[in-house]
Amino acid sequence: MKTLTTVMLKVLTKRQKNTAMKTLITQTLLVGALAPFMVSANSVSSVAVATPDIANWHTMHAPSERVVWLGGDGGKVAMSANGGESFETSFPGGQASDLHVRQLFAIDDRHAYALTSGRGERSRLYVTRNGGFSWRRLYRGNGDEELRCFALIPDGEGWVLGDNLHDSWHVVRTSNGNHWLSSRSGFAGPAMPGEQASNVSDSCARFENNTWLMGTKNGRTARIIYKARNALRFQVADTPLRAGAGAGVSAVWPLDSRDFLIAGGDEEVAELYRYRSGDFEALEVSGLTGAIQVLHYRASNIWVGNANGLKVSNDYGASWREVEGESALAMQCVSDSRCWLLNGQGELKQLSF
Repeated sequence: MKTLTTVMLKVLTKRQKNTAMKTLITQTLLVGALAPFMVSANSVSSVAVATPDIANWHTMHAPSERVVWLGGDGGKVAMSANGGESFETSFPGGQASDLHVRQLFAIDDRHAYALTSGRGERSRLYVTRNGGFSWRRLYRGNGDEELRCFALIPDGEGWVLGDNLHDSWHVVRTSNGNHWLSSRSGFAGPAMPGEQASNVSDSCARFENNTWLMGTKNGRTARIIYKARNALRFQVADTPLRAGAGAGVSAVWPLDSRDFLIAGGDEEVAELYRYRSGDFEALEVSGLTGAIQVLHYRASNIWVGNANGLKVSNDYGASWREVEGESALAMQCVSDSRCWLLNGQGELKQLSF
């Protein structure tokens, strides 16, 4: 039986045939090229990984498909170098410490940073260069200081965003990853009373695409602060997200120097916006209750989630698919078809799609 394409080509001129065939081939190749990245809810599968039953795990970072780090209460950290088959545990602050490991950044199975959060000296930044066998403290808070989130370039610039002190910005920064100093300068606008970074999201600060981006909450306006890698000052911009106590920007992702994904909300409403050259576009995420805590971008897929659910979009928020049965505390995609997920119950999983 002759196909419709064959019949159509027979009635065309030779030149038209060539043009039609080129178009058909181009469309076929395009669909084939995009197919691996078109994630649907039905195409996402998850495999649970048995984690050490010694802590409530709250944060996770995975630099590869084989290496994953976990952080939790009691100052505990766990690391697997074999895809979750076994874990080594460690205590950055010592086994007697009662610290809350809020955020991790791992380079490989040997090098990782851990941020603990709390008032004063409970806020600390540690580094290990031997897989957690030993940890070195890089910074310890004091007085009313509280560190909340951080991002860094390995062996380069890094920033820790804390609560504002005396209505002034307060950050801890480094230029080489080793020496960290407290600072209140480097911002194009003043801080608001009570303004602070998110303390529930690993996505509260990001360095991607040669751009630094952070978000704030609890102020009278939810704001973002951003700068290019080599810029001296952070620019400060208001956002349309809900603001006030417990509301604001929780998670961010710079697509490029003037194109950002910004997520957050409050305890009832999830909000996601795209910021492009000063303009904000609302991207509706229906069916997700509460502020977005997880925001991840990989291979044209946007992942958003919190303890109540996990969703993915491959068309920049025009449509969303729920990943059935999953929620999210932290997420890290390590390839275009594989991600690590710490779900709302503190369970570690591998997602494949």
